[in-house]
Amino acid sequence: MLRKKENLDSWLSDSSQPFNRHSHHSSVVKAILCAGLYPNVAATELGMAGAALSNLIQSAGPSPKGSLAWYDGRREVYIHHTSINSSVRSFHYPFLVFLEKVETGKVFLRDTTIVSPYSILLFGGSIDIQHKSGVLIIDGWLKLMAPAQTAVIFKELRSMLHSVLKSLIRNPEDTSASNEVVSSIIHLLLQEQTPVN
Repeated sequence: MLRKKENLDSWLSDSSQPFNRHSHHSSVVKAILCAGLYPNVAATELGMAGAALSNLIQSAGPSPKGSLAWYDGRREVYIHHTSINSSVRSFHYPFLVFLEKVETGKVFLRDTTIVSPYSILLFGGSIDIQHKSGVLIIDGWLKLMAPAQTAVIFKELRSMLHSVLKSLIRNPEDTSASNEVVSSIIHLLLQEQTPVN
């Protein structure tokens, strides 16, 4: 049994395996975490829709000066001191995913990872496109700003990904159908990671 586990560990960590092809690209790894952990997501005020934010701020009160307030859609939450993000004061994106919540006197998020807007658009909940304002609302409370065309493209890409996944569930041996869709998604994630000059 131990030998089988060692073989499995060796196989999973083998960088030549196709599933490890993008393991060194943090944007791809974080998007996969978003897909696996959603709806375990929190956002700062920048990543929240106005109505949802107003309700939460009224119930939570002001955050301590100098600290960034995070919300899980229902209440204010805090990054647990054991999380790698606990000492970070400035975040590149206003969204994070987490593995678990722990409630003591406050609600703490453990094992947090900052995720990008593309990850939320690709792997989050339902998208409401407000065409004129360029606002996208995910699951009724997460807010992104993007042209309506961009949102429609992401919705279509998401639909295509769901079709590919359904096809792979029915026929796991056939991976040819997924190559274009998955390649497009990976390309988007890598482009988002690339700094603009």
